[in-house]
Amino acid sequence: MRLLEVTQQRLETLNESGSMSGVGAIHISEINPTLVGLEKSLGLDLINNALGSVGKKEFSGDIDVAVDMEPSALPELLDKLKTNPDIVDIARGPNVIMTKIKIVDYDANKVTDKARTGYVQLDFMPGNPGWMKTYYHSPSEGESKYKGVFRNVMLAVMCALYDRTDSEEKTEDGRSLEWEQFLFSPTKGLVRVKRSPIPKKNGMGYTKQNHSTVIDGPWTTPEEIVKVLGLGSKEDLNSYESLKAAIETNYTPELANKILTSFAKNKQVVDVGVPDDLNVAEGIIEYMRKLK
Repeated sequence: MRLLEVTQQRLETLNESGSMSGVGAIHISEINPTLVGLEKSLGLDLINNALGSVGKKEFSGDIDVAVDMEPSALPELLDKLKTNPDIVDIARGPNVIMTKIKIVDYDANKVTDKARTGYVQLDFMPGNPGWMKTYYHSPSEGESKYKGVFRNVMLAVMCALYDRTDSEEKTEDGRSLEWEQFLFSPTKGLVRVKRSPIPKKNGMGYTKQNHSTVIDGPWTTPEEIVKVLGLGSKEDLNSYESLKAAIETNYTPELANKILTSFAKNKQVVDVGVPDDLNVAEGIIEYMRKLK
């Protein structure tokens, strides 16, 4: 499913923006002391705009913070960070500024299986903080056995398949000439898009790329997203487990099985390890056997 692959590549680009040298994990008790001084010197709300698992688990590998600005404003923020004495090192990614900062009140006696260096990576990510908290939501410790990326992959699959409409006309390789579906976008929110394959320049057939046009949305609050995707409550969006339970409850068996099968075939899911409770879905066992 090409749309899912493109969506997941975007997720991986944003979530795995790179690693600064000499950084390590930060303990939950060290997060606020570390961010308070930086908030004052930068004039930015960092603590309330932390993303993912920050503040939800005992140790975080890094800190991702949403900055309420357009990506075009990143150069101005970069200049500001370069002159800040609290920033030890800095690097620029496509849609992120990566920094190395010293952990305040660092306690070397707090150990984990991740490296602890006294420094942590802090990534500044432009966008709407409210939406980004929804998009990058990560389950709290004990709420899920799986990382937040599993939750996002599941949402991407659901959006690609739920209430999808395809034209009867097909390309030579069997793709629809036009279809409508939902898209869980890191920048726009949940949107409804119309898509079609892009014709080759020589007029002979179609490329593998698709053209997309937003036709409805965006929906950005958990309550809106749940309603649009036909789920039960905003808690359904919390984790892989809650999403799986929600689609099994609210969707037809055929659609639920199609979503779970597509999820299990996602490359990143396969690389990390397909959850045991999915191995009974139609086609997964045979698919996994072929991969070995």
